Amino acid sequence: MGLVSRLFQGNKKLEACLVDNAAHVTQGAQGEHVAKIQLALFSLDALQIDRTELVTQTYGPSTAAAVLSYKTKRQIINKSYQTTPDSIVGKMTITSLDAEMRDRQLSFPSVGDCALTPPSVPQPFVLNPLNGPQGPVAAFAGQVGNSTQSGGVKQRQLNRVLRIFLAITRKASLEDGFPSLSADLERTKDSLFEHGLTLSVEFRNGFADTIDFPGTAGRVTLEDDIIGLRKASEDVRPGLANILRVIVCPMNDFVFGETFRNRSIGNLFFPPFVLLNSRQIDRSHATLLHEMIHAAFVVVGRATLDHDKERNSIFFENGTSQLGAVNRTFLKPDHAAILAKGFFAV
Repeated sequence: MGLVSRLFQGNKKLEACLVDNAAHVTQGAQGEHVAKIQLALFSLDALQIDRTELVTQTYGPSTAAAVLSYKTKRQIINKSYQTTPDSIVGKMTITSLDAEMRDRQLSFPSVGDCALTPPSVPQPFVLNPLNGPQGPVAAFAGQVGNSTQSGGVKQRQLNRVLRIFLAITRKASLEDGFPSLSADLERTKDSLFEHGLTLSVEFRNGFADTIDFPGTAGRVTLEDDIIGLRKASEDVRPGLANILRVIVCPMNDFVFGETFRNRSIGNLFFPPFVLLNSRQIDRSHATLLHEMIHAAFVVVGRATLDHDKERNSIFFENGTSQLGAVNRTFLKPDHAAILAKGFFAV
């Protein structure tokens, strides 16, 4: 029987490690199999690994130290010739990592900003002092429309460019694609324009990257999926700390998108990033902009940015795939101000 965890299953080098002493993973190894070991070590024990080793997928000194710590904690020792653990990933170690990752993938669903944000009347909130204070979200005003969102009142021009780039998992590309991408981008650009904001899609006007990441049972649903996908995107296109990363992937059927923050692996910390569900299409085409607002909001202390109750607000809690439902088309001025102060605004 081979490896059973979603993280390890099917990787040729790790499958070989399970059965062949000559295929042990040792210091100096490099590649995707090393990255998977690093992710498991962080997920299970929050072990710190040097950023350079993570980015280059290298089994260096800090990875070896993490392996030794993992094995020492569990007393993984081949008693036929050892009295103390070593820093090598062999049959016993990969078996242990695989079993724990299998248990973990069944137990840890992912939670993002949308899931954590209650539907209620917006409350006062505070942005990063470096960006300046921000008051409560203003009351809804005016009918929704392409050019009359504010009841004919000209909005304050914020004169900022919002930089994003788009990626898609290979599974989403092959199965569902994302046929609403053009409409989503147009909705976002039109809503931003009235406030003097411009959307810049970096690298390519469409999906810049295709990421090989299957997820659990074909979907990105668990916390380890989220971190693993974000790490896979980093491997394809590293850095870009001041650009919002938006990844289209299959998710649970009841979500249109999610924003995730405070994620890291080892010493590699990720700024907020957005996942869009390739299996759900919001008829309002507002999910991208909705999640951009989440990503731009700077959490200070226990401050939260609550969803709107007004169904035609971009920041209403739910998208819809139903005909005849109210469209989310109104971008409130204070939400535009949040976007203008986001980490991806220039």
